[in-house]
Amino acid sequence: MTAADPAAASLRLPDTGRIAQIDALRGFAVLGVFWIGVGAFGLPYGANALPTLLGTASPLNLALWASTEVYMEGAVRGVFSLLFGASALIYLDEARLARDGVALVDRFYRRNLILTVFGLIHAYLLLWPHDVLYAYGLLGLFLFPLRRLPALALFLIGVVLQGVADLTIDWPAVIDWLRGLPESPELAAAAVTGAGADPAEAARFLGWLRLQLEQDIRTYSSDYLTIFAAQVAQVAAQESTVFYQRHGFEIGGMMLIGMALYRWGVLSGQRPAALYWLLALLGFGVGGWLRGADVYQAYHLSFDPLILAGLAQGDLDLGRLPVALGHVGLIGLLCRWGRAAWLTRALAATGRLALTHYITQTVIGITLFYGFGFALFGRLERWQLALIFLAVAAFQILCSLLWLRRFRYGPLEWVWRSLTDGHIRPLRVAAGLNTAS
Repeated sequence: MTAADPAAASLRLPDTGRIAQIDALRGFAVLGVFWIGVGAFGLPYGANALPTLLGTASPLNLALWASTEVYMEGAVRGVFSLLFGASALIYLDEARLARDGVALVDRFYRRNLILTVFGLIHAYLLLWPHDVLYAYGLLGLFLFPLRRLPALALFLIGVVLQGVADLTIDWPAVIDWLRGLPESPELAAAAVTGAGADPAEAARFLGWLRLQLEQDIRTYSSDYLTIFAAQVAQVAAQESTVFYQRHGFEIGGMMLIGMALYRWGVLSGQRPAALYWLLALLGFGVGGWLRGADVYQAYHLSFDPLILAGLAQGDLDLGRLPVALGHVGLIGLLCRWGRAAWLTRALAATGRLALTHYITQTVIGITLFYGFGFALFGRLERWQLALIFLAVAAFQILCSLLWLRRFRYGPLEWVWRSLTDGHIRPLRVAAGLNTAS
């Protein structure tokens, strides 16, 4: 790793061993997750993909929907995944391995297993079926034997896995084609891509969406146990079928790319500013073009679900990785701009409490939107949800800055580290200064 930029020296926080750019990226990612999450908490299924399904199609609401679809959806989880891969390399630093040996490896695996337990609690008991902690903990178990792969190999494998994640394969149809049962190869191609939905299927899809909307409003306007029972099957599918078909490849691939970017010094701020300009411009440009084409087509078709249901089939999200890299470039530039120091410091503080904030966002979400709380589910426009996001983000940033004046870790970070180590870690700042591990 080469320090090619003089500004990189300022990117390591004094007396802590932490890397400011990684913390700032993590802070951006955890806030970005809630930008996506507030829509998932507040809107019925389908309303995020089809903005005219519920509420008014005002220019502001459509602009919020379009910008989210192009620059946030999937990409902020991608940034989180990049950072998880980088964190694994930081934790498994060769010097620490040489010093601690098997004890460090033991802590690393215990750390990931504990994270899977956090994920199960988060998904089932806190009613968040889109939890990523379970997937992170499970995939983290595979990172130790991959830590010494060359950076380029990690990057290329990660890119391939991104492509595999977006393939929807009907394996029985493919096997039938290999046996010579279909009349033409086009049938097998449709089985692999998922393309070819006819108007009757699209009409059924629209009817299902409307029924699902009504059902969601009834469910999430009810009590805790009703919502819990309604989500159990969805959570089980997310952490089994969906994980093995998609998330394992998508999230795991991003982790490997993150390991490569850390090896190259990109995530830690060791590269020249020109590289971050390139990442931001190309990432947002190429990713925006790839994703923006679908958004424009949806708008051009007046959000006709009968057509969009067919267009969505087999659509590879080729823009996810470029947009995620665009965010890396943008935060890297902000970390070098003196006038943005107040912002990057705030993001870095928020990133140090990312686990606490991630879980807290769910507690806030279910309290505001579900029936056992303020029951706002399905009642707010997108612009109103955006205001809730801004209020929660400001609250979490302020809490982060105040908390870190006295404490070394966030509350859940402290629990996680203490359970990993097998003893209670000192929490107050006065107890020590090393917070890198």
